[in-house]
Parts: sequence; structure tokens; C-alpha cells
Amino acid sequence: MKYKTLKMMSLALMAVVCSCDKLHITQVGGPESESETVTSASLNCTAQAEEEDYQIFPMTSDGYRIGDVMPYFEPGTGEIFVYYLKDIWDDPSNERHPWYGFTTTNFHEYDDTCTDALLASSDQGCDQDFAVGTGSVIKKGGKYYAFYTGHNPNYPSGCVSKKEGVMLATSNWPNQQFTKKASFSTIYPPTGLGFDEQDNFRDPFVYEDTQNNEYVMLISARKDVNGTWKGVLAKYTSGNLLNWTYDGVLYDGGADNYFMMECAEVFKINSTYYLLFSDIDTKYVYYRKSSSANGPWSKPAGIERFEGKGIYAAKSVSDGYDRYLMGWTHVNIGHTDGGNPGWGGNLVVHKLYQKANGDLAVTIPHTVENHLETTPYSIVKNSQWGDVTNTQTGSHSYRLYSPADYDMTNVIFDPVMAERYEISATVNYVSSARDFGFMVGACDGWNDLFSLRFVPQENRFSFDKTNRPNLDASTVPDNDVPVTLSPGVDYNVRIVIENSMVVVYINDDVALSSRIYRAPGTNWGIFADHSDVTYTNIEVTTP
Repeated sequence: MKYKTLKMMSLALMAVVCSCDKLHITQVGGPESESETVTSASLNCTAQAEEEDYQIFPMTSDGYRIGDVMPYFEPGTGEIFVYYLKDIWDDPSNERHPWYGFTTTNFHEYDDTCTDALLASSDQGCDQDFAVGTGSVIKKGGKYYAFYTGHNPNYPSGCVSKKEGVMLATSNWPNQQFTKKASFSTIYPPTGLGFDEQDNFRDPFVYEDTQNNEYVMLISARKDVNGTWKGVLAKYTSGNLLNWTYDGVLYDGGADNYFMMECAEVFKINSTYYLLFSDIDTKYVYYRKSSSANGPWSKPAGIERFEGKGIYAAKSVSDGYDRYLMGWTHVNIGHTDGGNPGWGGNLVVHKLYQKANGDLAVTIPHTVENHLETTPYSIVKNSQWGDVTNTQTGSHSYRLYSPADYDMTNVIFDPVMAERYEISATVNYVSSARDFGFMVGACDGWNDLFSLRFVPQENRFSFDKTNRPNLDASTVPDNDVPVTLSPGVDYNVRIVIENSMVVVYINDDVALSSRIYRAPGTNWGIFADHSDVTYTNIEVTTP
């Protein structure tokens, strides 16, 4: 059935459905399907008002969103401290991105580290840290050193000659306020070496290089590299965390030119060193590999990013056993799906691990998985369309066959009435000339829906808000992640939904974190467009 015919029949069906509470319809699919009586009710695709009761993807307890995160693990207590920039800018508190923090041991329960700011901005318009920016925390002896960005938006002015510099504050405990060290010499870009000497010098990350018995600091900067301005990572070294010496450029992007590589870090798993950074333009987190902490840095054998735009300014932390990646998923202005991305959002955490070939991959933290898979939720099928075959009696397992473009075979389910839940399924396709996947916020099953879709021809998984008839190869996805797709392969999918946060994990390999205000409390389902796909054991579970 082609698109125009399907559209007319779908509109007719919707008109009948909306005029009564229930309608029993019989739909006959292709030659391999059976006639089936399906109960269909009107569909709910209205976005609910944004809520603040997040547990898995927290925001602050007083309703503010979080910005750049700076995680630190405290071995003595087994807690992970998630320091973050609080999305405050010249509100009645007169703060500008102060540091606050969470503590957690399981990534589904978070406590505020302190009810007050752990590191506040200055109230003096001429001070370098009139606003506070991203940094990192490291422990030496019994003291905690917080290196942070001093950002003064009043630059340029008579008393502010540089917009950004690196500053220091210390504390005796990780959950107490940090005291700024006035005696510490603010680190500014090196002079006369081609750096942007007035701006773009931020996000210090400090780690201990035990092999060379020194500390290393990475700073995101901009520099003239052989006649081309590029984002670079400047390297500094120190023997005591107080006196620092410039030690060249650790990485300049190689053949790529990034305006700024923000929130960079270096860590080691087994014998491989990894460099992570966030591209300020695309909002993607990229990584590089090396056999040495000093490089040279090369792209991985596979994909160079394992997420979409939904985990910006990401940093990782190890608890001694596993490593976790943390970042923020942006809100939309006005808290609507049509709003532009805003600064700050909700915390999202992935488990980060090393694959056999040394590349990195992400999956759901096992503590979150166990938490979400506690209670089975009864799925109710609302309707289906096209060539649909139930492949396993007693389970929600379906083969969907669509023989042509815009012939949207689908199964739609009733809304899941839970605050937070996980949808899981195994997906396997025989052929696909277009796409297939999951739909949320479905006003119908063929046009007005948001899609979380596999696109085999482009080896990617994407989130798209574009109506189906307008979706083609030239459409820029709202969010996407590369994934190698092949027929006959099982793809294990987990979709975690909490209010407007939607995070998809595929084969414990890649993830896609998105803001979808239309996801909670609306009809959802599965679809195939010019594809032959089987969805096995579709389940919903809740804490």
C-alpha cells in the first residue's frame, strides 16, 4: 500500500476512532500474516508538562539544571562526587555558574553534597572569577585541590584584561566548601607563542603522571598552528600542584580543526591511554587513543564517538573497578520539543569500557539496569497496521514487513503510566531499504510521530522529530550515533525514559541521549518502512 492510499485510510480510521471509545477492527496483513482482531483506542500524543522529580537523570533539588560535570571518586567512602556548574547566572543570589555537587554510589540515588555553593563566583566585577567555569578536583595528601576556570564576562574593560584564566581553591574534605587560594598565580595563556592571549583558555583537567613523578594539567585553548587557528590542548606540568610550567601542546586535533576541544581528559585502561574532549560546535564527545600519555594520538579503529549530542562536556571517573562517563543533556527553551537547545540540563551517566580491540564503548550502569528491571509492566497493544505477524505466543514479539517506501507497518501500544521505566527488545532485520525502529509520541502510525530509528543504509541510529513524509536522506537528524548495521544480527535495545529524558543503549556498544518532551505518557510502538524486521520479547519494566 503506497503512501497516499495509506494516508487516506489512516485519516479515515482516526476519524472513526476519535468518535468512540473503542473500536474492534480486523486487519489482514501480507501472505505470511494471520487475520487478527485488534482493539484500538484514540491515541495520546500530547506532551506532558515538564517535571522535576528526576532520580536516574538528576537535576538540582531546588529546580535548577546542571552544567559541566567534574566527577571525583573518594576511595575512603566509596562515594562518587559529581561536582557541576549550577545553571545560575545573575539571579537574585548574584552567582554565575557556581560549583555544587551530588554524591552517589549507584547512579539512581543522588544526595546534595552541600546545600550551599562549594565554590562561589566573586561579587567583584573586576575579579578574574566574577564567573566560575569548569575544572577538576584531585587529592594530594589530605587536601583536595579544585582547579577551576575564572571567567570574567566584563572583558574587555579598564580592569579586566583577560577573559579567562585557571585558578585554584582547596578543601580538607570533598563535601565542604573550597577556599580560594589568593596566593596561587592565575595561569594565563603563554605569551608570544601564537595563543589567543585574551580569551579561550579554560577547563583545566589535572591528573598524576606516576611514571614521571609529576602532575599534568590540560587546558582547552586556541592557537595559531602553522598559520591556521585551531582549538588545542595546552599541557602544563608541576611537582607540587602549586607551581606550573608550560610544556607544549598535547593535541591540536591533527587533520581536524575544532574551534575548541572543551572539557578534555586523559585516562588509562590497561595499557592504552585515552583522550576525551567535547567539540563546542557539533556538541559531540570524541576520543583518541595512544600507547603513551603524551601521544601521539590516533583515532580508534571503529567509530570515534559512541554517543550523540546528549552528553556534552563529559568527563569520566573510575571507582577502582569500572569507569563511568558523565555529562549533561540540554533542556529546550520553553520546555517544548520545538524549543531551541538551552545551556544546562540533566545528568546522564554511562558505563564506559574497553573493547577487545582497544576501542571504547558504553552501556547502561549495572546498578541502574538492576534498579529499572525490578517490576514487569503489562504492555497493552492499541492497534497495528500492515503485514504484522506475532512470532511468539504469549509475548510481544512481532515480525513487521513493509514492501515499499512510506508503507508504514506498525504496532502501537498504550502509554506507559510510570514516572521512569525501561523498554527492552531484541531487533533483527532481514532487509531494509529505508528504516525501522521505535516511535514515541505517536499521533498516528505513519506520519505524526517521533522516531528512534535504525538507518542501515547510513549505519546510524537517530532520533528524528520530522514528520515521516518529509524524512529523507538529506534530513539532518535531531540526534544520532554511528552504529554498524548488518542483516541477521541481533541488536539488543534498552530505552530508558524518565520524564523528558530518553536514553537508548544498543548492544552494550553505543548510546543516544535525547530530550523528548513528547515521550512520557504518550502512545509508543514499533515500525518498519520498506524493511523486514523482527522485534522479539518487547518488555517494559519499572523500579
